[in-house]
Amino acid sequence: MGGCAPAIDIVNRYCEDGNFLLDSQFESGNFHACQVTTNGAFELTIRPEDQPPINNSPWYAFRVSPRRAGEMNVNLQFIDGDARYWPKISTDGRRWQRMDTGNVTWSEARDRFELKLDVGESTLWVAAQELLTTTWYDAWIRELTERDDIATRLLGRSVNGRPIHVAVTADRPEVVVLLGRQHPPEVTGALAMRAFVETVLGDSPLAREFRDRFAVILIPLMNPDGVVEGHWRHNANGVDLNRDWGPFTQPETRSILPLLATLDELGRQIRLMLDFHSTRSNLFYTQPAEESALAGEFAAAWLGRARQRLPDYEFRRVAGPTSEQANAKNYFFRRYGIPAITYESGDETERDDLSRSASVFAEEMMRLLLETPPY
Repeated sequence: MGGCAPAIDIVNRYCEDGNFLLDSQFESGNFHACQVTTNGAFELTIRPEDQPPINNSPWYAFRVSPRRAGEMNVNLQFIDGDARYWPKISTDGRRWQRMDTGNVTWSEARDRFELKLDVGESTLWVAAQELLTTTWYDAWIRELTERDDIATRLLGRSVNGRPIHVAVTADRPEVVVLLGRQHPPEVTGALAMRAFVETVLGDSPLAREFRDRFAVILIPLMNPDGVVEGHWRHNANGVDLNRDWGPFTQPETRSILPLLATLDELGRQIRLMLDFHSTRSNLFYTQPAEESALAGEFAAAWLGRARQRLPDYEFRRVAGPTSEQANAKNYFFRRYGIPAITYESGDETERDDLSRSASVFAEEMMRLLLETPPY
């Protein structure tokens, strides 16, 4: 489980014709191979970094630099994965929108699609999801650092030496832990996490009361190497970090151990862990009531309250028994006996709905924990 997966070398990072240069040489940019076909189309091969593939999360991101404005065709062929993510486009790398359906043609097997791009005189970015790079996270950490009531520090470093930051509110006997971006392509989970955190750290009476009783520990970016390199799933060692909670073979997961040890030494009680991810639909992985009354009843009450406030937001609760899988959810539940929940946002959920629902989930989480007596 902790070993390195064999890497697949990238064939080339760019190709060009007389009108356009297409490349992936930027943070989060990735495809396996690129060529210009005899009919003038750009052909991209999208394949995982390792064999066998860790997960069907076929990330791609490229940019088009034009010599002149015009139309171009780009075909994406997916190897060991399907066309999971609907393409998004941007003219500045920051503001994104879904491509029009009329400009995307899918194969019957859904392992290929053809894009018709109308390229202006400036660079055009195309990606599986919005690019939330380390720059985005650095800006978030700076915002948190500027607050008097939050302490930020270096938690550890990734395989390639990139920083992993933690933000902590004022010390309290009870603690909530929030983890983010273990898997690089899972951008909607990051967007939901940002809205959730902003609600918990906000200035509402509810948020202030919550922070008077509970400390919040926030680790927004667990896998910076994977984000930078545009990986489908893993870190720089070819390891799925959310299968390394227990073995702790990787520096990213090991970085949290001293923090947890300090909480134990100080007698602090972790009351809840939320791990933010993305999948094909909105859902929450929780413990069932028959396995843990505390964890199961918390999840049922929390999500039930949120559902009453979000009648038009579709989501499911998946309450399955704890398995041997070494993910964060199972680790925190086994070690602390607390509600430990994987918060999954749908890949194509409308972004406004992500933010709106995350704020509601945050508010109901705070209310429910405040109603719960201390251990």
